[in-house]
Amino acid sequence: MAVLCDSPHPIPEEITQVIGAGSEFAPGSGWTIGWECIEQRPIRRWSQEARARVRKQNLRKRMEKRFPLFAEDFIAAEIASRPEYFRGENHS
Repeated sequence: MAVLCDSPHPIPEEITQVIGAGSEFAPGSGWTIGWECIEQRPIRRWSQEARARVRKQNLRKRMEKRFPLFAEDFIAAEIASRPEYFRGENHS
């Protein structure tokens, strides 16, 4: 059974009715009452400029780690092969 409530205290009436005396959910029956905080935060989308900046930064880190002497060449080639991606455009 699940009940949506504003706060975990006190236990909602719908649940306490089910837990009444002689219930299969009484203490010692192996069942428990638990709660979980459900938060619906608004989805924060990155701007196109922020996506482009982070994609280029990640590319630079990756290339400088793998190919320190030729990183600039590989970075330029990768940006040339996928310009839309590195401008921060969405693929979907």
